Amino acid sequence: MNARNFELDQTAAKEANTGGKRITDHGSYIGTFTAAWYEVNEKGTESVKFIFTSNEGQEAGPLALYTHNGKGDELPSYKMLNAIMACLKLNRITTKEGSVKLYDFETKQEITKQKDTYPEMMGKQIGLVLTSEEYRANNGDLKTRLNIGAPFEAATNRMADEVLNKSDSPVALKKYTDYLTAKDKWVKRAAPEAYSPPYDGHPRHDDPFGDDIP
Repeated sequence: MNARNFELDQTAAKEANTGGKRITDHGSYIGTFTAAWYEVNEKGTESVKFIFTSNEGQEAGPLALYTHNGKGDELPSYKMLNAIMACLKLNRITTKEGSVKLYDFETKQEITKQKDTYPEMMGKQIGLVLTSEEYRANNGDLKTRLNIGAPFEAATNRMADEVLNKSDSPVALKKYTDYLTAKDKWVKRAAPEAYSPPYDGHPRHDDPFGDDIP
């Protein structure tokens, strides 16, 4: 077997320092939403989902914010969506049909799907505090996903209320991350299962997100 010659792979070189293509650790990141779109599930629950790409080139997502239930009532993540809009300085977002690349578990590759996208939210610099959450997959395995803990303005580190109040001294972000550290809130632990029934191949519907993270 002949010795292998190599051409510079810039993507691989960058990932050697960043730990791979995907964000796997909780923390504070600055980047852009490379995809933002609206969805509604079979129960009528509405959500806005994001693919976030850090300035180092790592991705996180889909990150889901469930904004309204099937009755149209606001859910807690509705406030989070508005905080993101404030940090992006957007007074309104409107949907436009567009394409989103998503991982397909059946084909084991990325596929392009048509979605109701929010172009105004994409491509603008934003900071995100990402927290971790343990959850049970449909087969009972314990897994971890990232959630949006809070957004902040990338250029100033101001959080939403400070952006709206035009504060000159951003302090809320440090207070929030210090709180997460002091109270050990960076990771939300899954409750221990006293009994886990054998997996019969059918989804148990105990995970509102589903296995949507490769």
